[in-house]
Order: sequence, then structure tokens, then C-alpha cells
Amino acid sequence: MKEAFYIASTGRPGPVLVDIAKDVFDTSFEFEYPKDVHLRGYSGHQEGCQGDVVRAVKALAKAKRPVLLTGGGVILSEMAEPLRTVVQQLGIPVVTTLMGKGSIPDDWDCHLGMVGMHGSYAANMAVTQCDLLLAVGVRFDDRVTGDAANFAPQATIVHFDIDKVEINKIVHADISVNADLRWSLPRLCEGLKPYGQSLYERYEGWRHVVLSMKKAHPFATRHLEGTISPQAIFNAVQAATDEDTIIVTDVGQHQMWSAQFFNLNKPRHFVTSGGLGTMGYGLPAAMGAKIGCPGSTVVLFTGDGSIMMNCQEFATLHKYGIDVKVVVLHNNVLGMVNQWQRMFYSGHCSQSVIADNPDLTALSSAMGVPGSGVRSPEKLDDAVSRLFHTEGPALLDVFIPPDENVYPMVPGGKRLDQMVLGGEAQ
Repeated sequence: MKEAFYIASTGRPGPVLVDIAKDVFDTSFEFEYPKDVHLRGYSGHQEGCQGDVVRAVKALAKAKRPVLLTGGGVILSEMAEPLRTVVQQLGIPVVTTLMGKGSIPDDWDCHLGMVGMHGSYAANMAVTQCDLLLAVGVRFDDRVTGDAANFAPQATIVHFDIDKVEINKIVHADISVNADLRWSLPRLCEGLKPYGQSLYERYEGWRHVVLSMKKAHPFATRHLEGTISPQAIFNAVQAATDEDTIIVTDVGQHQMWSAQFFNLNKPRHFVTSGGLGTMGYGLPAAMGAKIGCPGSTVVLFTGDGSIMMNCQEFATLHKYGIDVKVVVLHNNVLGMVNQWQRMFYSGHCSQSVIADNPDLTALSSAMGVPGSGVRSPEKLDDAVSRLFHTEGPALLDVFIPPDENVYPMVPGGKRLDQMVLGGEAQ
């Protein structure tokens, strides 16, 4: 067990399977929990080559149009602060993966937003046009790259990652630093110090270009008369909460809108199912977040499809008094599947319409969690206010149009600059 927890929490953290035979459980023996761990071939600490860091610094010094891509590894390694130092020193434009959200404050001017399939226009165009991409703690996948053969086509790619398997797996790295970020990022910061303000000034023209794109093409959803827009939901919750709020999501359209619209300034305040993409992840994860951080407000954004996957956990919220606020974006469809079917399959919506779901407010209330619904945009702010003034766990069921899409969208196999844009402000 000691070894399992050590492996799970070091290197590239993740789940570990412990298989215990039944006869072990049935046996009486003296047990003393070990103080140390000794694993053959694994230390949990990984140092890299200083020469690789030097090459990365020199590449940054030569670049005129650099972009910093931050991933979940920055957060897992607790290295957000050193990376923020690099950003402030260089004034380098920043884009993030879904799992990297929070590594750089969303409200910083140089933060262009999420990159990839539902990334911002500015982020996707910056990656397409940059001459150097500094990827830190990032796992490249098709949701980030789009057409991998044409990803960052003009760029020298520098990849910092602890997992050697991820380097050159999907995207070729011209320079790679295979090491724990706790080893490599401080050395990167130190190597950049001699350049002072010179690189900040060198990148000024490039910053102007990408920040102009950011201003011209913000994230947006439709604002149809008499209906509640997804964007309005996140704006209302943002206004009702503080910067220590922890956001948890399930999987689907609401997950992408959460990443797009809810600004976070701290790491470990955005909890979501990344590569595995598991509907039903949200409610158990939100319970864990609240138990782990009892002083923080925990908000679960979910869909009317996802919430049904683990809705029985409302009884657990009530039983143990776990104060999670649940906001359902209710559109009577499996939103992301339905969006693909409408956009790319001539509207043949197979098994993605779920208008026959039970009344979610009655469902949660039956398990001891008070629920309320809202359909009118004029009543949204009051409904959100009541949600957060309710003592203990509570649910707010917010009805949105069934044909709302997440934009921008990069269709499967297309380049990042081949985005489908939509919404009035796109």
C-alpha cells in the first residue's frame, strides 16, 4: 500500500491498481506500516539534462512570435508560480489545455484562453502563426492539435515533460526537456534572467497581434430573446462567488463552456475529467473537492445527461451534509453528441435526445437536496442568489435552448485555423 501511494503521488501522478487476494483478507498477521519505500528501477524523482534547458533558452531568445502552452503537468507539479514568473518576465502569449486551466490566471491580458477543438480564436491562430511553441507539462492529443501534421506548422517546438513516452508521440519536438518540472522550470527561469527586459520588448509586436485577435473574437454564445444563454449562467455564478471557488464539471458542452467562460486565477480550482471523458464524474468529484477543501465554495456544472449517471450521490450529499452547489445546464439532449449529429450528420439525432428525463428538482429533493428550476433570463440572477444562500447542498436546474452549440469548433481532422465560428460576437 505504501508503494502504491508513492507511485500514485510521484513522477506523473495517476491511479494505481492494488490487487489483494481474498486469502490475505482472511488471514491474521502482524502488520507495521513501512516508513520508507524501495522500488527497483523507480525513484519518483527525475532530473534532466542541463544542456537541453540551455537549448530551450536560446530558442526563446531567437524567437519573434513565441507562444507558451501550459498543461496539467504544471498544476500537478505545483510549478504554476515559477511559470507565472516566466510569463511576466517575457510577456509571452499563453494558451492552455483543458487540464492546464488555472496554471496562468485567466484574467491576465497575455492569456489567450484554451487551445484546440473548442479553443479560442486567438489561441488557435496564435499557435498556427507562432515561430516557437514552448509546451510545458502538456500531453498532445487530437483535441489539442487538430490535424497533427499541420499543428504549429511554422514553429520550433520545445517540449518540457516528465513522461518520455509523451515526447514525440503525437507532435515532433525539436527540443525536448525530459525531466520533472520541479527540476527544469527553475533552471529555465535562471537561464532567462540575463536577458532582462530585452525579450519582453522583442515580443511587443507579436503581443499586439494576438491581443487584437483576442479582443476581436471573444468566446460567446447566442442571446435569444426569452431564453437563458449558457454564457449568462457562468456570468451569474461568477458574480455570486469568490476567487477561491472550486469549479467541477462533468463531460460535454457544459464542460467546454465552463473552461471558456468561468475565469479562474488559481491552480487546482478546476476539476474535470480530461482524456478519459467520463460522464458521471462530476458529482463524486465535487464531493471529494468539498471534503478536501471545506472552506471553499464548490460548484458542480453538469448537464441533464451527465447528472443521471451518478444522481444517487445526492443521497450522500444529504447524509453527510456535503455542501456542493449543483448547476444543471438542461437542454434535453446529450449536448456534445447532439451538436456533432446536427453539424456533421445532417441532423440525424440518434439516441441523443433525452426529453423524457425525470424532474431533476424532484429527484434531488427526494434524496434530501433542495432543488429549484429557472427558465426565464429575467429570473436567473435571483435563482443563482437563492442557490448560494441555501444552507447545505442544493441544485439549480437551468433550462437552455436544445440547439445551442459550443463555438469555436475545429471539426475532426481539420487544422486549428479551420475553425467553425458561431455566436453573435464571433
